[in-house]
Amino acid sequence: MPIRNQLQMFFLTPSGPKAGALTRKFLWFLIFFIVYTAVLSFDFLPDKVALQLGEVSDRDVLVPRTVSYVDAAKTKKLEMEVLASVANVYDLDLSSVAKIEEEAGSIFQATRAVIADRTLTQQGRVDRIRQLLPLGLPEQVTSELATFTPTELAQLEDHSRALLRKYLQRGVRADEIDGIRRMLVLDVEKLGLGKSGETALVGITQKLLRPNFILNLRETELRKNIALKNIDPVRVSVKTGQVLIHRGDVVTPEQMQAMEELGLHRGQMAIEKLIGLSVFLLILMTMFLGYLYKLMPQVYGQDKHLVLLGVILLITLLLGKAAHFYADFSAPLAAGSLITTVLVGPRVGLIFTVMIAMLYGIIADQSLRIVAFVMMGGFAGIFSISRTTQGYNLVRAGLAVAVVNLLVVLATGVMGEFKWNEIILEGVQGIVGGAIAAIVTTGLIPYLEQGFRITTAEKLLSFARPNHELLQRLLLEAPGTYYHSVLVGNLAETAAEKIGADPVVVRVGAYYHDIGKIKRPGFFIENQGGGENPHSRIAPSLSTMIVTSHIKDGIDLCKDHRLPDILVDIVQQHHGTTLVSYFYKQASAAEHGECIIEEDFHYEGPKPQTKEAALIMLADGCEAAVRSLSKPNSNRIENTVRRVILERLHTGQLNECDLTLRDLSIIGDIYIKVLCSTCHSRIEYPEGTREGERRKTKNGNSHQQFAGTNGTGSGSGEDASGRVAKSSRNSGT
Repeated sequence: MPIRNQLQMFFLTPSGPKAGALTRKFLWFLIFFIVYTAVLSFDFLPDKVALQLGEVSDRDVLVPRTVSYVDAAKTKKLEMEVLASVANVYDLDLSSVAKIEEEAGSIFQATRAVIADRTLTQQGRVDRIRQLLPLGLPEQVTSELATFTPTELAQLEDHSRALLRKYLQRGVRADEIDGIRRMLVLDVEKLGLGKSGETALVGITQKLLRPNFILNLRETELRKNIALKNIDPVRVSVKTGQVLIHRGDVVTPEQMQAMEELGLHRGQMAIEKLIGLSVFLLILMTMFLGYLYKLMPQVYGQDKHLVLLGVILLITLLLGKAAHFYADFSAPLAAGSLITTVLVGPRVGLIFTVMIAMLYGIIADQSLRIVAFVMMGGFAGIFSISRTTQGYNLVRAGLAVAVVNLLVVLATGVMGEFKWNEIILEGVQGIVGGAIAAIVTTGLIPYLEQGFRITTAEKLLSFARPNHELLQRLLLEAPGTYYHSVLVGNLAETAAEKIGADPVVVRVGAYYHDIGKIKRPGFFIENQGGGENPHSRIAPSLSTMIVTSHIKDGIDLCKDHRLPDILVDIVQQHHGTTLVSYFYKQASAAEHGECIIEEDFHYEGPKPQTKEAALIMLADGCEAAVRSLSKPNSNRIENTVRRVILERLHTGQLNECDLTLRDLSIIGDIYIKVLCSTCHSRIEYPEGTREGERRKTKNGNSHQQFAGTNGTGSGSGEDASGRVAKSSRNSGT
């Protein structure tokens, strides 16, 4: 087998409980991960710029993307200025006051002791004082001290203590010591001690005076650290298209740093950014798949849905990248949310919108404002889409996106204190983005729908038009089946809305569920019009084969006319594996009836797999059984409907769909109400109108004949003649 065919079978085979299904998911995950990383990291691969500091640029260097970065040199300069402005913290050492006063006292005490020694000459006293005083007083001071009397020394001691106490008690810092010593000279002069006394007192006090403010290193460092923390780094912004270096300019350190931040210098890859992006993207994709696995298993279980979501995300990112080069707020990213909602569902659309917003935030330089803009606009589009029998209103969705985009831009712009002209311009861009999102959604949905075989309400409704070729044939060739199908559609659609099934799928599926009867319309009682019953001339086994073959014929017709798979499934499943009981009983009662195999009289199935198929099965059987009643009334209709539903339940026909017992109760109540209103009694016309009534009957317009043509509406072809119509109630239809 060619490699191309092998790959096609591997990637397109529906998911199942096989190891290959998980492998396929992993490979698709890896492929999209690589593609997304490449798209998002495109800005990380700039052109090479081989310029060095101090060189002359031979060309203009343009900024490839808007970026804001910290200028290290300016930030360092600012930090130094702040640190210089923080004053040092000093602690006052009061104990030093007493210590210095004690030193002053020891000087004068030693001097008095020397003067009291009468044996010493004047010079001897000076020499002795110098020996006893360890302070290293100037020679002039020691000479003057030797000349004072004890009374004068006591007076000098008191003055020295007072002066020292005056300055030391309020604190002396190292940077103030010179100024205080000059002030001491002035203070001493005011005392009037004479030249000798002033010289001695100034010399002693200046020698003893020293700083008593101790630097508190811990508190000082703490204050400096606090000041540094309050500093905002100096950020420099360069915008896309800005000329960073003009041709002929000498490259400066600031320009070199800007090139480094942009990754322009020698074209180096921003490895750290790439790693961060890869990890972020890996986490985001894993969380998205985890959400689908836990909360949306029906989506996770189908590879085509996962691949579709991957393609939508890729298209949306490319739209975002294109818009980023012009205006971020004009990006039609809500298109991804709308497409996902229409093709997959609103619950997936919501989480998809969050994912898109986060990824576009990376493209738009990690702007929280952009993330909020994309997320809220996408949510507005999803909420504005209402799935009804009329399909999706994408014009209204685009209008909702545009309005919310405008409001978000205005609100975030005012909070960010932007200029009003900028806010208004961005608001207009948001409105344009909403309109473009609706246009892009309208244009892309048909292609994605066709490429991934996804059926939307719009496409289904196109098959429900009466002028469709198959419905036209059904109306002309099997009119009884046509009107029966319309009634089944009305019946099933009413119940679908109450149990959470898709009303559009139910209605359109009902129109086509018996389309196979076109091949042999005369073998079904609703199309016989009271004529000859062809089943009376053939064996029951052959009749069963003809009746059950309308399933295969319907599938072939649907495929020939390219009807969606969801309609083909309903055609195939609406009888499940029920028994064609009338012909089975007829065959069992005939000669050699004991040789009859019951399995030969069953439909091939499969059983209904969805709520929609089950609704049509039940509506088909209930409508046919009620139409076979000779004198329908509310009690008989209710009993008939309950019996048909109970029979389908007990024979296991509903085992493979997700209908609950509560759903069945609701369905029964609705079918009874609708059928009671449909099969109402007719008033008896006066004798004069009987002729007109008979004419109507011949034209096939009477209510009684119309009701009688639906005895086999659910495919119970065993009711092949009018005389056995009542037996259809026990035929499994």
